[in-house]
Amino acid sequence: MQRNRLQYIDGQIIDWLKQLDDVLPRLIKEMTTDTKVDRFDLVTNVDKQLQHQFERYLAEHFPGHQLLGEEKNNDNIQPYDGHLWIMDPIDGTANLVKQQEDYCIILAYFENAEPKLSYIYDYPHDKLYKAIAGEGAYVNGEPMASPAHLPLNDAIISFGSQYMNEQTVKALYDAAFGVRNIGSCGLDSVRVIKGQFGAHINTNPKPWDIAAQFLFAKELNLVMTQLDGQPLDYATSGPFIISNPGCYNDMITILNSNGGYQK
Repeated sequence: MQRNRLQYIDGQIIDWLKQLDDVLPRLIKEMTTDTKVDRFDLVTNVDKQLQHQFERYLAEHFPGHQLLGEEKNNDNIQPYDGHLWIMDPIDGTANLVKQQEDYCIILAYFENAEPKLSYIYDYPHDKLYKAIAGEGAYVNGEPMASPAHLPLNDAIISFGSQYMNEQTVKALYDAAFGVRNIGSCGLDSVRVIKGQFGAHINTNPKPWDIAAQFLFAKELNLVMTQLDGQPLDYATSGPFIISNPGCYNDMITILNSNGGYQK
């Protein structure tokens, strides 16, 4: 019964995401940009409209489901009880504004604090990554395999160096095969999920940046924790790593050596 219900919800969400192929081009063509905290913290009408549309969709099709979203007030959300969706309508907004590429839509569904459905939609490249609890992960409907173990000296890793002290940055560069940073937590994480990156680190994510990754990590035998190795709370977030198990221990050791990564 649980499986049938999840499959039904999944089908509904897939249909909602597909209709964005008609909606997004118009929104992007008419895009307006504003700032939030500072000039680097951008928000667009695309972010706001997508989240508003999904909020209305939930109210119509799944009344009683809560939405924890980037572009709304979340004070009344009970994140550990009942049906909860977490949404980043555009993850990588600066990339959308400056490049019109390397951004995605993140959606995650939790039931009583357990991840059940996850979606990372790489819209510019027409790639929909999804995970269903107990059934695995998929890209455009095709099953994904767990990545092979990848040692750190052979792995590309991903992080924003401006948020770490110089000693930690140097140690990571020296230990890894290479370093990249796409600028979208969802898409950087997808590289780990696919086995292209060994690990992705984000020192200041919000719940909507990391919500979908919990289920992908569980289904594909990846490791996802705080940077001190402790369990990560999807509702409060905080500095995190999603990693291939082959390089996780070495990553954690480096991140917590010489006073840790903090500036």
